[in-house]
Amino acid sequence: MIHFRFVWLIIFTGILFSKCQVPKNNETRDSQEVFPAAFRQSLENIGGLNNWRNYGTLFFSEVRAQDTIKYTVDLKNRDERIEKPGHYTVDFIGDSVQIFPNRDSFAKNPQFYHNLKFYFFALPYVTADPGTIHEDLGSKMFDGKLYDRIKVTFEDSVGLAPKDQYILWFDHQDHLLRLLNYSVTYFDENNAEKYNAIIYDGWKGFDGLKFPTQLTGYIWEADTLGAQRYQSLFTDISLSTDRKLNRSSD
Repeated sequence: MIHFRFVWLIIFTGILFSKCQVPKNNETRDSQEVFPAAFRQSLENIGGLNNWRNYGTLFFSEVRAQDTIKYTVDLKNRDERIEKPGHYTVDFIGDSVQIFPNRDSFAKNPQFYHNLKFYFFALPYVTADPGTIHEDLGSKMFDGKLYDRIKVTFEDSVGLAPKDQYILWFDHQDHLLRLLNYSVTYFDENNAEKYNAIIYDGWKGFDGLKFPTQLTGYIWEADTLGAQRYQSLFTDISLSTDRKLNRSSD
């Protein structure tokens, strides 16, 4: 009797959303009317929202400690592939999660990690999605520099963690995102105002858009940076107008 070795796949029937609401086909927002000035200036300085929406797929790799993780994201519906070469591939396609070679190869909560790294990496573009609410917090000095701050919250129906909050700190001079405060409410909604921090560095241009090449995570204590938690470098950044993770139903 011939034995075949099958690839295991795990199917989650619950609908999986990214941290943000996925725009519907042809759905747009007029950035000249609905966004605060500091947020609009930042979008314009990193390539523009219209240019961002013209692309179909984003590719990037994250290098953290000794690990390299590859990401492929469909920018229209936020389907995603996460790959650690030689270890696992996780496909988030529509309603399902497929994990190769088997479930044990990805020893994490798949739903929580869907679009998690993408969302931080693709700020502030993704906080222009439908369902986001923007509040201008005004300017504030931090570490000797002036920043313009925008608070982003979400409508109740958005994503798996609509109680998450983000405070984006834009450099007053070049309008680039330099500091992010964020909360994580996926496991506990009471954490909505318990912030961590990420410093954004190394902004560079790729295919007409700008992305950070280094993110450094910190504990946020008494409105200042505490201990460093991690550092990630980003490489192999590119975009395509094609959609590389097309669903059969698209």
